[in-house]
Amino acid sequence: MQGNKIGYLIGGAILATTCLAQAETLHPDPAWQQGTLENGFSWQFLQTPQRPNDKIQLRLLVKTGSLAEKNQQRGYTYLIPKVVLSSSKDLSSKKLENLWNNAIDTKNPFPPAIVSYDFTLYSLSLPNNRSDLLKDALIWLSDIAGGAVFNPETLAHAMKEGEHVTTFPSDVQDPVWRTRLQGSTLIGHDPGMPVSGSVDAKKVENFYHQWYTPDAMTLYIAGHVDNRFLSERINQAFSSLKGKRQTPVPVPRLLPLKAATIGVESEQARQDRLSLTWNLNWLPIKDSQTLIQYWQNDLTREALYRYLQLGLKEKRDGMQLGLDCQVLYQRANCSLNLDVPTDKLMESTLYLASRLSSLRENGLPQEQFDELYNQKRTQLQQLFAMYAHTDTDILINQRLLSQQNNVIDIAPEQFQRLRQTFLSSLTSQLLNKKLKEMLSQEISFILVQPKGEASVDVNQIKNSFNQIMRPGPVPEKLRN
Repeated sequence: MQGNKIGYLIGGAILATTCLAQAETLHPDPAWQQGTLENGFSWQFLQTPQRPNDKIQLRLLVKTGSLAEKNQQRGYTYLIPKVVLSSSKDLSSKKLENLWNNAIDTKNPFPPAIVSYDFTLYSLSLPNNRSDLLKDALIWLSDIAGGAVFNPETLAHAMKEGEHVTTFPSDVQDPVWRTRLQGSTLIGHDPGMPVSGSVDAKKVENFYHQWYTPDAMTLYIAGHVDNRFLSERINQAFSSLKGKRQTPVPVPRLLPLKAATIGVESEQARQDRLSLTWNLNWLPIKDSQTLIQYWQNDLTREALYRYLQLGLKEKRDGMQLGLDCQVLYQRANCSLNLDVPTDKLMESTLYLASRLSSLRENGLPQEQFDELYNQKRTQLQQLFAMYAHTDTDILINQRLLSQQNNVIDIAPEQFQRLRQTFLSSLTSQLLNKKLKEMLSQEISFILVQPKGEASVDVNQIKNSFNQIMRPGPVPEKLRN
């Protein structure tokens, strides 16, 4: 299955529902303990005694990114992680090297640092039962949070070595993303932008102390760690941090994606990719009614994707299809991505249009609905067993995503009860109604081709697609 990213955090249209007569408030999962130090530094901890062999996951979230940069500061937010990943004020070189030798999860690798428009995230993955490593990790993270050393030597080393710092989105030059940025406050603030010319260490340090303040940081930890030990260590490591945000945090804003027809070239592309993209109406998930409405839309997207995938298995011509849904800055969209050689692009597009048209007009076959419904019922019955075996890296990353997108991260017990209500009310008629609504939306056609390849007329593809999906009225003389 290629590119199937239909995530927990993707919202659909908020429509009336008969699932619940009155919305029920969602309650944060009490398993996540939380605290705030006097200087404003906050922490969240999930203790997992049922997973004693899992790695201990640490994430330090700093609420600053490339949006905070002024013109003369371009690249500072990307440079700072490179400095702190390769140095430490309070750990010896030997201890820092030992920490890094044990902090990489080869099974589920995660970037040590991610820089985005409005956040910077530092990550460590430690083996269990190593209190010495956990202690060193907290000391090193406190150095990141307020004790970073900026001088010509650390800057030169960071710029030369290029430690493992990535960005989010991973490819900010992606043509589809550049289209998404039109009219937003993010233009001109790309994360990952290298600094130009010579770098003044004092200016970088001043920028660091302006934005790396304890009241704008949260430490997330998930793993089998003694609660008392952890509370003491967090207090020792982070209570001495000083500083307070004086400058308002820039607010990232995205406009809804306008229906467009776009053809672009990309050096990263290996073959043609046609993306059919549409907007989703996203609302924060704070109550049961919004959550159940989200589930309706999410299941509708999954049904659509499964229906198309089943057709591709029968067709067997090398055509690949992916569904990628995202929510960013309270805006959400989905892209149905078709990867195919150029000489089969039109044929594959017409096949896709015929399948979507049939799905919209005829609905999901009853046997496919029954299969999907039974699968969701089985998954719900296995909920607690699945939760008990969910790796700590998934649990902590899920926590981060939910909080960044204003979603209440509820306990498994409330999830199970609400999910049962949702499935009990689900019918094939309701799902087909949602499918029809989804497939009647305006969509954008975005074609990305390898650089140097003969260009394809995207408007021609769109028109051919719409002749099947949205045929116009039959002329009067043909009806007689």
